Amino acid sequence: MTTHQNHAAATRIAARAGEAEVLVTSSAMPASFRELRQEADAAAVRQLFGTAPARAGQPEPELSGTGFTYRHDWGARRGQWVLRLNSDVIQPPSRVLVAIGEGVPGGPSAGKFIGAARYTLHNVASRWNGVDIWVDIAWSSDISLYADYLIINP
Repeated sequence: MTTHQNHAAATRIAARAGEAEVLVTSSAMPASFRELRQEADAAAVRQLFGTAPARAGQPEPELSGTGFTYRHDWGARRGQWVLRLNSDVIQPPSRVLVAIGEGVPGGPSAGKFIGAARYTLHNVASRWNGVDIWVDIAWSSDISLYADYLIINP
């Protein structure tokens, strides 16, 4: 089975403890679409850590503070949701960046892919002991939602 067929086929995703297993479809693109690829402008790239070889070894300002990255499996969803992730290391001054997308069958470590469904992230708001996101998944059936979080605590 090709990767496209694998995504197009319905998959079974094991739900969290206590929940039943649910049937989840994929939004793999059935038709061609326009695509554009461009190279990043190396002179405009700002290195966050260490020294920048493009700047003759001069150190760049680093990200300061503590933080982490995390990918969360929000399960099979469609429509609009406010999703509240709890973590005692996230506080109101935390800087939280989020990217959402359709998950590849096999769990969060398998990655995400660009399918035909529209995943929209409307808002991100850190709060005491967590972060809230407002998402919209435009698809006719429940499909997997993975959210990548980058948390920086200044």
